[in-house]
Amino acid sequence: MYQEDSDWEDIIPLPQDDGDQPLAQIAYTDEYTEAMSYLRAIMAKEEYSQRALEITEHITEMNPAHYTVWLYRAKVIFALNADLRKEIEFLNEKALRHEKNYQIWHHRQLVMDKLGDPTGESEFIEQMFEKDAKNYHVWSYRQWLVKRFGLWDNGELEYVQKLLERDVRNNSAWNHRYFLVFGKGDTPNQNVVEREM
Repeated sequence: MYQEDSDWEDIIPLPQDDGDQPLAQIAYTDEYTEAMSYLRAIMAKEEYSQRALEITEHITEMNPAHYTVWLYRAKVIFALNADLRKEIEFLNEKALRHEKNYQIWHHRQLVMDKLGDPTGESEFIEQMFEKDAKNYHVWSYRQWLVKRFGLWDNGELEYVQKLLERDVRNNSAWNHRYFLVFGKGDTPNQNVVEREM
């Protein structure tokens, strides 16, 4: 694929070096092996380009849990001043297909932190909770959003209450409620204590 592509003719692929006698060599597909060899080569050159963005998309399609590829993708996006809303849209599709993938959620956090505007995140998280209201990665991300953007009083408690009314055994929702009540570090006032009792 890349070997025959004229856009990549300036790159000498950098194959994976597992040593002379690898203990547990992984049987990668030829497509994945080739893509990773080209990615390694451009990473070694610290190339931040459109083709770097495209190859990270290709590799994360084959292996959405490749943490190093996601970190490199973030560097590329930031170096190119790429449209961060488009990246969030890209991540929406990925997250809906790979719900419990830490790497996708960490990348989303990096992008959202740089973007500095959580508009649309609550709605997307609701969509994720429709699939699985106990998804640890989504809850962790939601807590980060609340803390990063000061969303403590932005309908969070009401939303958690709605989830608990659907399923009182949702420990993730209970944990988030605890986080909302005590996470700021303030001592709750009497009204809050009575409400929570």
